[in-house]
Amino acid sequence: MITISKGNPLKPGADKIARTTYNFSFACDLDTAALLIYDSGKNLKCRFELDKSYKTGNVFSCVLSGENLDKAMYCYELDGKPVVDPYAKTVTCCTGFGIEDEDKLFLSRIVLDNFDWEGDAPLELPYEDSIFYKIHVRGFTKSRTSGVKHKGTFAGITEKVDYLKKLGITTLELMPAYEYDEIYRFPQFYTDIQGRYDAPFTKIPVNYWGYCPAFHFAPKASFSSISSAKSDYTAEFKKMVKLLHKNGIEVIMEMYFDRETPELVLDCIRYWVTQYHIDGVHLYAGASALDIAANDPVLSHTKIITVFWDGNRGSMRHMASYNDGFSGTVRRFLKGDENQLGDFINVTRNNPHNAAVINYVTNHNGFTLNDLVSFERKHNEANGENNRDGENFNYSWNCGVEGRSRKKKIVQLRQKQMKNALMMLMFSAGTPLILGGDEFENSQGGNNNPYCIDSETSWLNWKRADEACDMTAFVKKLIEFRRSHRILHMREQLLSSDPVSCGYPDVSYHGSGAWYQVTENFNRHIGIMYCGRYAGSSDAYELIYIAYNMHWEEHELALPKIPADSSWETVICSGDIEDVHVLENRTVRVAPRTSAVMLAVIRGESCSEKRGQRSKNKLTGSRKRG
Repeated sequence: MITISKGNPLKPGADKIARTTYNFSFACDLDTAALLIYDSGKNLKCRFELDKSYKTGNVFSCVLSGENLDKAMYCYELDGKPVVDPYAKTVTCCTGFGIEDEDKLFLSRIVLDNFDWEGDAPLELPYEDSIFYKIHVRGFTKSRTSGVKHKGTFAGITEKVDYLKKLGITTLELMPAYEYDEIYRFPQFYTDIQGRYDAPFTKIPVNYWGYCPAFHFAPKASFSSISSAKSDYTAEFKKMVKLLHKNGIEVIMEMYFDRETPELVLDCIRYWVTQYHIDGVHLYAGASALDIAANDPVLSHTKIITVFWDGNRGSMRHMASYNDGFSGTVRRFLKGDENQLGDFINVTRNNPHNAAVINYVTNHNGFTLNDLVSFERKHNEANGENNRDGENFNYSWNCGVEGRSRKKKIVQLRQKQMKNALMMLMFSAGTPLILGGDEFENSQGGNNNPYCIDSETSWLNWKRADEACDMTAFVKKLIEFRRSHRILHMREQLLSSDPVSCGYPDVSYHGSGAWYQVTENFNRHIGIMYCGRYAGSSDAYELIYIAYNMHWEEHELALPKIPADSSWETVICSGDIEDVHVLENRTVRVAPRTSAVMLAVIRGESCSEKRGQRSKNKLTGSRKRG
């Protein structure tokens, strides 16, 4: 026999507190409510009326004792209507994405099955060592071209773990993957506190992205390959996290909150970190909720990402800013817009002390990288809004032809432009983020806002992974080069100074003359040199010179003077190696719309000579360079 007593209002949701004892807590401004308990077959087991004696403030709470309810499910009844707990750990009848089940009784598990984490824990990778990769769980493997067994699910991601590891990414960012309301299943989401309906006048066919009302504590059932209502489908998410962690890959969850209280936001993040071992959250929430999360000691080692952080919080650098500033600047510089060089230099070195920055050229809300160089206008007709939705200012360039082209010169130019963009991303300070599929030239047909498109348009086309294997190999090469050269991903911002007196600043800028950056409005080319001495041994180190020429004409850039026993070697180029000519170690001639990376090794004896010359210059008051 089940007995009921007043519970703990400070523990929201449903929790098992002893072998056959369970606490329930639910906020509501009504005077009465009912707690309904169902067996695993959705048969009503018992009903408990809750009156004011079970309330503390506006929170109903009760304890049920005397019977094992581990497999049971529950919901509340308010004004005669069943309502799902906002803290629900699972939600039934949501297993079909974009499909409303005929049985509309939505229930939640009281207790989840035990899961063996085998000692797993969040990885806590520093931002400066991270490479982000952003995906939509369903879209990542839903296409028939993905080649996985469990398409469009968390299990589908686990089938791609080897691919992700070989690509070189360290952090997987998931677009909303909790139980969001993609087809307006839950009318209570769209009513205000007076009970007035507040849904959009025109209902979209499906909210594919998931930035909408949700049950934030429950993984999305339709993203699981386990479809039975009697099964604990949350284990699939946990298995995914555990396998990704074993392969050195973090998991970041995007979370969108609208009307939720700061307390619920904090409870939600803590829950996912402790119960699902996620490594961080990308938050869309109000300022008060953001501040509470940032200062919470439980989350002090959890990545907390939002649009902008303006100060130190917590005991470590666990916050990061995520905005379009980098993207807009790089896009304009990439296509050769006037007066962009100064801004480009600034974003490549931006690496503030108080919070990390997440850099990206493309993201879910905009063109893919392929579309960025293939379309000058958005093509969102399929969204049903007469192409009025989506961003109008994309800073894109179609390389001469709108949309797909078979012209060899157009195709080659587009590939070069994509590689230019990827080089700018990977060789800038901060944490780079790759939009999933950009590494194999995935396209959305010019749609820059497919928020309501659940089809091959918004799913990744894995056939491109074979057709564009050269681009994928190029991305792998960039990631490996960045990883193997610490100077390209330092913890602190480079200062363009030479405090160790090695003769070269940590970072320097070069135009037609060495050591002189020329940022006039008409210039579209620059040489940026990084000195590896500031990231390693003083006995021998590398100079990394990156030449960017986004002009439609060839240009020469000056190379700083290096010891006679050293020489410049071109190791990466967005075009052909023949597009870059080093002339007598003094200048480099770079073809139009081309980026190149060159290396020069400064060996031990040369280092001593350089330091000696530096000291002599100080004594004589001279400082000869180049």
